[in-house]
Amino acid sequence: MRQLSLFEDERLTLEGAIDLSLASLEEYGRLYRHWAVAYSGGKDSSATVTFVVWAVRQGLVPAPERLIVLYADTRQEYPPLHTTAMRLMQRLEQAGIETRVVWPEMDNRFYVYILGKGVPPPSNTFRWCTERIKILPMNAALDQVRQDVGEKLLLITGVRLGESQVRDQRIALACDKNSGECGQGWFQVRPPASASDTLAPLLHWRVCHVFDWLY
Repeated sequence: MRQLSLFEDERLTLEGAIDLSLASLEEYGRLYRHWAVAYSGGKDSSATVTFVVWAVRQGLVPAPERLIVLYADTRQEYPPLHTTAMRLMQRLEQAGIETRVVWPEMDNRFYVYILGKGVPPPSNTFRWCTERIKILPMNAALDQVRQDVGEKLLLITGVRLGESQVRDQRIALACDKNSGECGQGWFQVRPPASASDTLAPLLHWRVCHVFDWLY
């Protein structure tokens, strides 16, 4: 059967999307003994976390020696969304999955940065908040996990095509380079000193697939 390109107009069913994601985890997951899943509480990362845990527990992909879910708690989520995210983390813990909540340092928290340092609120042209309250804390947590295990991790993210035109263009460019593989998911190899390489196994899922999976 011909393998579909991620950038073709053909519409995958959810079953086809799941098959591609399983192939992605099988292909790249076996290269790493330790996996970390980045979780933000949003629909895409929720689908990614539950999909990875399901695939491992069902024996559909080889289980890593260590699987950890890292929740980036920005302290800016709507209370119902935050409550839902924490409930999922609790259920993961009850299922024997290692979890960790990651917070930004006090000086980088949203209101401290605005009210304490006088920085303007973020906008489409000045999005300082994403890096300071989400990316930097997550990178610090990944560095700590790598230090614990002594080797590079596979970081699994919920990045999908169709969420942002700018992001789609960046992914398309990355897939044309040696550091980006996009046969079944978006796989990026980072420099050797980095804490992790990254894989987005749900890259090709449409938004309807995400909601069908979750609900």
